[in-house]
Amino acid sequence: MKVAGRVLLIGLLASPALAGIVVSFNPPSQTVLLSAGSTTVDIVADIGDPLIGWGLDLGLTGTSVSQSGPPVIGPLFDPVYTPDGDGLAGLVPPPGTVSGPGVLLATILLSLDSLGTTYLDASITPGDLTEGFMCCSELGECYFADVTFVQGSVTVTPEPASLLLLALLGLLRRR
Repeated sequence: MKVAGRVLLIGLLASPALAGIVVSFNPPSQTVLLSAGSTTVDIVADIGDPLIGWGLDLGLTGTSVSQSGPPVIGPLFDPVYTPDGDGLAGLVPPPGTVSGPGVLLATILLSLDSLGTTYLDASITPGDLTEGFMCCSELGECYFADVTFVQGSVTVTPEPASLLLLALLGLLRRR
């Protein structure tokens, strides 16, 4: 019984759910009316390792939205300069660290440009030392944590009145 308990404990401690970092969007997908003009999306992270700083890129695949203005960095971090100019980086004020589920990294304002779906992809540029998730152990050993990225999406739809008008036009054409 003791051996089984120890194996379970070791398995839980080595579990990816308790270590590493998962970056996602909140909401993970959303549908918004074009007439709204803009929407926001939060970049959040489930952080298992003691994080001291982070930097990432945001890719938009599609033409229905575009980033409007600089990101707002989450309250647990101080915003820092990013050489690529996207402003997606933050440092925990010393001597602290951050960990836990659903930690807000940044909020992005998106302009609604046209109908359709745009996919949101957070990533890290390999070799760029200003991007990644820097963690430090209690022994003072610092390292870049393993990160998993979860894609998000924004779908822009027409106003209900426009849909009704299109339906009516379709009915008139049939006659």
